[in-house]
Amino acid sequence: MIEETAIAEEIRREESDYETERNKPMPNRIHGRIQQNIGFQLKLHYEDKFSIESEVTLNTQPKPSTPDICIYPKSRLRLIEIQAKSSEMPLTTIEIQSPSQSPESLIAKTWETYFPAGVRSAWIVIPAMKAVRIILPDEQNFLYISGEIYDPATDIRISLEKVFEDMDW
Repeated sequence: MIEETAIAEEIRREESDYETERNKPMPNRIHGRIQQNIGFQLKLHYEDKFSIESEVTLNTQPKPSTPDICIYPKSRLRLIEIQAKSSEMPLTTIEIQSPSQSPESLIAKTWETYFPAGVRSAWIVIPAMKAVRIILPDEQNFLYISGEIYDPATDIRISLEKVFEDMDW
């Protein structure tokens, strides 16, 4: 019993450290699959135009933030020049809602953190609705619940069905 309690406490501490360090909840399998599906589709269709990167800690204000996926203009990285926190902002951030997050908290993060730093579009993925919301700094707002997702800031188009592939209710 004491050993089980110690293990449970260690798991809670690891979750807390993860959440504190990244300023977001610990992901689950749904989150991981969606992140992989989006990254794969972006790489498959836009490899020549964009660099797709996951879990990049951005040096944003008032505190660093780590989107699930960042879309940058295509570039090569110089390993000796990369810092722990990136000051170069992506064109697009993609956040996948975790069960403990509200869509409103991710929208607020977009307006308070990403857009002031220079991000041109933000995707908020809502697994419970199988939906993607794209927000632009000029207050354009798009909600996709079927068909093709289109981001006018980057001209990216991907299938919503591919984002939620192999997921049932």
